[in-house]
Order: sequence, then structure tokens, then C-alpha cells
Amino acid sequence: MISFPRKEPDFSQFLVREYFRLGSVDEVLRHYKFSLPVSYATYQRILDKYGVIKKASASGKLSEAIDFFEHLVKDNMKIEELYKKTPHSFRTSIKTLYRIYSYMREGLTRRMGVALVISPYNKPNKVLLGRDISTPSLELGKKYGAWSLPMGFTRKRDSRKTGVIRVLQNEVFTLMVCNRTFPYSVIPDKLEPFMYLDIADVRVVVYNLILPQDLSELSQFSSYKLRSYRFFSLEEASSLKNTRVGVADIISGYRKHLKYLSKKLTVNPFQSVSILNKEIIELAFEIDK
Repeated sequence: MISFPRKEPDFSQFLVREYFRLGSVDEVLRHYKFSLPVSYATYQRILDKYGVIKKASASGKLSEAIDFFEHLVKDNMKIEELYKKTPHSFRTSIKTLYRIYSYMREGLTRRMGVALVISPYNKPNKVLLGRDISTPSLELGKKYGAWSLPMGFTRKRDSRKTGVIRVLQNEVFTLMVCNRTFPYSVIPDKLEPFMYLDIADVRVVVYNLILPQDLSELSQFSSYKLRSYRFFSLEEASSLKNTRVGVADIISGYRKHLKYLSKKLTVNPFQSVSILNKEIIELAFEIDK
């Protein structure tokens, strides 16, 4: 017998929580074997009522592809050779992997992402990271619990604010969304990125958010994707070993951004290429020789 709340607002909050936990309406309905007393359309309306910004893309597949290319560089293997060693659960086709590889070699991107450097009240030299608790891929060298900044996909048609809200809802303030207390006020009216970073075939737009004092306690944060939140100094964050792809690049870029600000310079967003992409380009160069 499947157990779930029968009364409102408990049932609606349950549906919102399960959406964030499982990633989509389809996955929730499938998980409960289509026994929940709610139609697909009604479920979508409940998410809208709670202000949920829907998923932008198949993030699982991108994470899988990034793990693949990390392993490719680490062991200096060919794509076909590594692909033959992937488990049956590996969903990314070899055609897609070759397409991403060609984009990385050419310095091109076809998708968009958002990453957030979140600092506590009055402490811009500290940044929020959490442990990535998504499913590990030991065959590809992806370990459980890598330190990560809040980050995720966005759509090209989305506004900057929409992209930032989606990441905050999924990776920082999930419980607040379920309780309908999401802190929209943390997002400034004038939202400007300080950096663009290419990871695989995704251009990640990076923003810095400074939290108000009442939201700077670690107990305020919740997510089904990140756990064990902690504010690190920039020196501590730079020395971490087990980090998600792109974190080291972004921390380095943020340090540069603060350095320019301290000199009272006009700072425009700068473009960078991730360490992973650089290593893929070097590997391709060696193969082509």
C-alpha cells in the first residue's frame, strides 16, 4: 500500500517535494505506479501554484557525459574504447559523445547553464558549497559527495532571473519552495554575471549573490541534490580536491573578479574555458599529430 498525505495542503506539498526529489512529473507518477490521485495537468498546475520553475534539460545525461570526458582525459583513452566499458545504465549515445567532443575541440557551445557563487551577509570572500549527492558513477570515476557550487541548466529563452530562481529552488532553498516561502528578495533587480565558463558544450553563466543576514545560516539551505552545506573561504575552496567539474575554474574567476573590484575598476564579465575543455583540446591535438 503506497502511503501519501490525503488532505490539503499536505498533499500538494508532498507532490512538490517529490517533483524536486525525482526530477520530473513523469518520474513521480512512474515511481508511484500511476496510483496517485492526481492527473498530469493538475500536477503541473500545482507546481505553477507553488512557483516552481520547471526543469530545463536532461541534466542527468550532461552530468554523465562530463564524467565520461573526465575519465577519458584521466586515462588517455579513445572514445570507443571507454564507451565499451560503460555500464548498461549509461544513457548517452556514442553519437552524442562525439558531437560534444567536436564542440569542445572547436570551442563551441550549444546549451546554457547557470552557476551561483553565494556569499553570506557582509562576507564576500566566503562561498557556499555543498556535497553533490547525485548517483555516483564508479565505472567513470565519479565519486559520491564531490563539493559543488549550486548550478544547473537554463534555456536560452529564459530570463536571467528565471535561470537563477531554478538553481536556487533545486539546490539551495527547496524546502522553502514546498512551504511557499521562497526568498525571491535574494535576487537583485539588476542581475549581472561576472563570468561565462564553457564546460563541455555548455556555456555557464556565473552570478554572485550576497545573502541577507537572516538567510546566511546553514540551516536555511535544503536540497535533494546537495547536502552538508558549508561556507568556505576562497583559499579553502581553491585547495579542495574532490570538486565537481567547473568549481575550481569558477572560484579562480571569482577571486579575479574581487581583485578587480578592490581596485575600483569597471569589471565586465569575462569568458573562460574550463580545465576539462582545455584538457580535451590538448588530448585531441595529441591524437591528431
